[in-house]
Amino acid sequence: MTPRRDAFTLLEVLAVVLLTALVIGVALSFYVDLTRSSTRAADKTRSLRRATAVLDRVAQDYERVVLVSKPAETDPNDHPWLFLGEARRGGKASDTLKFVTRGHVPRTSATRETDLEVVGYRVREAEDGESVELLRWSSPELPERLDPEVPDDEEDGAALLAEGLAGFGVTFIDEGGEKLPSWDSSQLAQSGQLPVAVEIEVALANPDHPEAEPDTFRRRVILPLRPLDLEELLDPNAGGGEEDEGGEEVACAEGPCAAMTVCQAVNCSVDLGPSVGTLLEEIGGQPFCQWKGRLPAALSSMVLNPKCR
Repeated sequence: MTPRRDAFTLLEVLAVVLLTALVIGVALSFYVDLTRSSTRAADKTRSLRRATAVLDRVAQDYERVVLVSKPAETDPNDHPWLFLGEARRGGKASDTLKFVTRGHVPRTSATRETDLEVVGYRVREAEDGESVELLRWSSPELPERLDPEVPDDEEDGAALLAEGLAGFGVTFIDEGGEKLPSWDSSQLAQSGQLPVAVEIEVALANPDHPEAEPDTFRRRVILPLRPLDLEELLDPNAGGGEEDEGGEEVACAEGPCAAMTVCQAVNCSVDLGPSVGTLLEEIGGQPFCQWKGRLPAALSSMVLNPKCR
């Protein structure tokens, strides 16, 4: 008769311990991987939010840019209207920016106050010497003369927009689609001109891994308005108009797009970003011939009928 066994053997106990250790090890490894993935996802989300906040602020200012062309007889130093971008830190993109926008909100309706605002951005080195800071400065008054300087100190009215950046810069895209590292509307080469678009770039430093490649975020903004010629706006005949028999407006008025609105001539269904969308909302129902010569290059190339271009 075989005796009954009421206890486990040592080998069985060791097998159970080994299997339990394997299960716990797998579970711990899975938990560690999951924690690391969650941390990386949280860091990327946090970086994306930081970069988006900076890009939104800068893009919003560029979407409201306005520039008045300098009359030929005016001394450039007496013309305060400016669109400036300079790479003063030696980079491949502009880190010092200054331009005029229509983004100022009047503080009270009791007094007359323009919606114009001079906006400037400046990059300065942080105290740790490893990252940079981005400052934004604004003034609701145009200076009396040309002033390309942008304050980079809080005591002068500059406000800290972002810190812990690995880099910040803006490049400019001209009518031919070429990217330029700088732009100066007060100089002869670009006198009274605006780029078709700007590309904003923000790079975020990783404080935990300073040697790692920084996350870089970019956004392109199409400038919705072209430089304004006050003489032409105040004098309807200054630009030729209907009285100029050889002018472009008459040719357009007699052409296949004569009776079309902007959105009938241009493919307005294509998404080219919020700045162009805002422009089309304002002028989409207006006569195409009135806006033909003032449309951004990105929209001019989208005119449906080639004979209207």
